[in-house]
Amino acid sequence: MAALETPIRRPASAGAAEVRLTRVMPEKTAPIVAAVDGSSASRGAVELAVKLAAELKVPLVFVYVRRGPSGLLGRPFFQRRLTAVMTHACRVVAGALHAAERAGVDAEGEILEGAPDKRILELATDREAKVIVVGSRRHRFSRSVSCGLMRAAERPVVVARSSRPLLASAP
Repeated sequence: MAALETPIRRPASAGAAEVRLTRVMPEKTAPIVAAVDGSSASRGAVELAVKLAAELKVPLVFVYVRRGPSGLLGRPFFQRRLTAVMTHACRVVAGALHAAERAGVDAEGEILEGAPDKRILELATDREAKVIVVGSRRHRFSRSVSCGLMRAAERPVVVARSSRPLLASAP
């Protein structure tokens, strides 16, 4: 096993777009990728992903994907918003890592920027993930990340709801 410890880094400037939070991760093992965002559906996804990883004896990768804050109002406002978003992201990923640690599951976390469905798929492809686990919640005016993942993924996608998970596999 390769042990890597990386402290949480907060962005010093607007250009710092990715942060890695790492625990102990076995080498060459296909993980489960679980998307987190701090919502109640996300908490259900964390619980389900930890349970699946423990049963399958595979590591977990938690991913928080943030859309970049608008720079429309100028640099000071952009920087404050970016700092707030990154602080929230670090808390969410740290909470998910703590849940995995309590269950004895090896896990790591990443904070990425961009379109959530595309970045989650990229990460799952790069890591050759066994399964992608996401939460499901209602979006009134925007496209659902879970639906986008189910349509585009070439691997199984598990959509966790507050009450019970729904399993959808790739075509």
